[in-house]
Amino acid sequence: MDPAATHATPALLAVRDRLLVLLAFSSGMYEAICFLSFGKVFTAFQTGNIVFLGVGAAGTRPPAGPDPISVVVSLVTFAAGAVLAVQILKAFDGDEEVDDDNVFLVWPRRVSVALGVVLLIQVAFFAVWVTTSPSNVVTYIMLGLNAFGMGLQMNTIRSLHVPAISTTAATATFISFASGLAPWTHTGPAARRMAGVLVSMVVGALVADWMLSHAHPYAPLVPVVVIAFVIVVAWIVLKQEPAPAQPVISAFLLGEQDTDGQNRPAAQPVTPQPANEPPAR
Repeated sequence: MDPAATHATPALLAVRDRLLVLLAFSSGMYEAICFLSFGKVFTAFQTGNIVFLGVGAAGTRPPAGPDPISVVVSLVTFAAGAVLAVQILKAFDGDEEVDDDNVFLVWPRRVSVALGVVLLIQVAFFAVWVTTSPSNVVTYIMLGLNAFGMGLQMNTIRSLHVPAISTTAATATFISFASGLAPWTHTGPAARRMAGVLVSMVVGALVADWMLSHAHPYAPLVPVVVIAFVIVVAWIVLKQEPAPAQPVISAFLLGEQDTDGQNRPAAQPVTPQPANEPPAR
């Protein structure tokens, strides 16, 4: 069950799901860019890197096998990004300066804050991409930056508790989607969400491959723009505006409001009773 479904309207949930699909698209692009540019290594799909560790331990080296240093760099920096995400989310959970009570639980503001850090990291990745010449050191730096950002994004989106969804690796999403095919057990929104994430990763990899061939310097710019767009939309569209305050006189005349948002009848004036007569019943 989607926990946010009890706190947000279907329209807001649909917006959130589209943003998740866009993040999966950007991850597909980054994975393809790094895998095709830096050799047999992933920056988000760490299951593949763990397998590559075994291949490297067996002595297989590039071009047939992975570069063990690249694999270790990706694993370590991805884990570091995941740890930083937890710290950011904790720091902004209940912080007075970032009032999460004014944001629908479908996308708390701290999620956008953490994605903002991801954006800065991927901007740095793009800057190194366009300003340096290829070398082993540059490759390790770029792998570290991208994997760090992917680890941060992974735990940030995980904090939303959207069932079966990860925007950095599709294994869990694919298994959940396939498991519900026969018999069909998915709700419409869940099926669209999972299918969207899977398809968008494929499309992201396709776009990245095309751009590496036809617009190589700008390939990492597209996912940067996508992440920035997600942050802006989430910040504006998924923010709950506080209800306007009622004037005191109007509240008294029209009825006060309970904490659950229901109106109570306005207070009625009390008619004084004569001292020698019993109260009216």
